[in-house]
Amino acid sequence: MNKEEHTKKIKKLLKKYHPDLCSDKSLEKINNEITIKLNALLEQINNEKPQDANNRAYEFYKLGILHYKNIHHDKFYNKSKNKTNTPKTFEEQFTILNKIFFSFNIAEYYFDKVISDYPNSEWTSDSKVKIKYLKKLYKSYENMDIENNNQIIDNNKFVYEMGLNIL
Repeated sequence: MNKEEHTKKIKKLLKKYHPDLCSDKSLEKINNEITIKLNALLEQINNEKPQDANNRAYEFYKLGILHYKNIHHDKFYNKSKNKTNTPKTFEEQFTILNKIFFSFNIAEYYFDKVISDYPNSEWTSDSKVKIKYLKKLYKSYENMDIENNNQIIDNNKFVYEMGLNIL
């Protein structure tokens, strides 16, 4: 979404929540607060400099990376002192899988925001690569059936299917 689209959406919201247009007096104070915040946001967008936009793109990129790092199959194992890995319980795996799917969606959202809102940013190309990788990785998690056969991702198979090279 570009600057003009953001401005149009904020102006539309300003009209919707303007205190003078509110028929319910109890909501007038809330609408006034919303209007003040929307006006501040509109001013911020209108005064945004290219450097600010670059910083915002980087902030979104960092948030995407933060969630991207949560997607790892190691979380399904308990690590012991003798460096062996044992699978966690079904309940733990199920909880982990839900958190991983949540991280997929949030990471993709932030990378997509960098791509759509800041197409000229230096982080746009890497965000595109990360989204492609997320989609590929999502398929491997989507095929897990931990409820029926307690299947755990096999590291070697995972590396092979992802087309990764281990040094």
